[in-house]
Amino acid sequence: MKIISLNKILILAIIIAVIIISILYSKILLPFFIGAFIAYLLNPLVVYAENKKINRNLASLVALVLFLGFILLFSLSVLPIIIQQTLEFLERFPNLVKRVEDYMLKISKLLNNNILEFDNINILKDFHDSLAIILKKIVNKLLFSSIAIMNLFSLIIITPIVTWYFLKDWNKIIFFIKNNIPVKYQSNIENNFNEVDVILSSFIRGQFLVSIILAIFYFIAFYLVGLDHAIFLAMFSGIFSLIPYFGIIISFLLSSYIAVLQFTDLFFIVWIILIFLISFLLEGYFLSPKIIGEKLGLHPLAILYSIFIFGSVLGFVGVFFAIPFASIIFLYYKKILFSINNIKNDTKSI
Repeated sequence: MKIISLNKILILAIIIAVIIISILYSKILLPFFIGAFIAYLLNPLVVYAENKKINRNLASLVALVLFLGFILLFSLSVLPIIIQQTLEFLERFPNLVKRVEDYMLKISKLLNNNILEFDNINILKDFHDSLAIILKKIVNKLLFSSIAIMNLFSLIIITPIVTWYFLKDWNKIIFFIKNNIPVKYQSNIENNFNEVDVILSSFIRGQFLVSIILAIFYFIAFYLVGLDHAIFLAMFSGIFSLIPYFGIIISFLLSSYIAVLQFTDLFFIVWIILIFLISFLLEGYFLSPKIIGEKLGLHPLAILYSIFIFGSVLGFVGVFFAIPFASIIFLYYKKILFSINNIKNDTKSI
């Protein structure tokens, strides 16, 4: 009994130590986190290949090469256009601010008051100045920081290697973890991990697929109506669609802002409203139910609450992954509640 207890304490201590080290050295261990994440995404493809009698090592290599090939193709073809359009947008930003000021002053004169002749206009100038300072700091950090260069090097070189090892040894890693769990807890823990896997896989793989489809839709729609920076806005809107409710609002406001300044016609916003209304219906009534499911059983208020909570704790990562995190907590809340009710029923029956 003492040996078993010591083993449990040792395993628990190792798990806690791994978690603490991972948090303390998260920047250094970033390639390992990303590698594990990519391996998790690609594992179903490798499992499918294995079922077709293809060697796992070969299947892992092919899956990784295809993934890296897609990233390289995207980087060489689409990424330069996105960067160019983003830089063009930032270059035009001072002029856009000036035009907004002019609009506000005209409206103020029409209203015959000084409400909009303001000091409030300085908010836009301050925002632009702050944006320029932030961008300069980012560029300087990226270009002149040796740590940033080392991190970039490690990401590019080490991440694919780590990913391949995770992929090819995925079953061995799971087997190793399982073997180091006491036998009487193995079944219960395995079931819990499977339930968490269903939540994570349905959201991560599903939501990213939904975001890609929406980004393609946005690009086609923006391009057809002749909106400037169509690729930049489509990518922005696609990425921000990962944030429930707030993402579509932010994307709509930015697109409307650019549309009004480009066409100098408020009526053009009708086209933007129509585009985002279609995307909202497409995502809410077709893509998400078919690909992800009904938001993993969470009430809209629970989703909003989780966005604020996880966003305040984990920043952007918390905002983007608020739904699966909240779903996992809700899953264990139901399990605990079910266990408590069972204990109460057993007590009553006695």
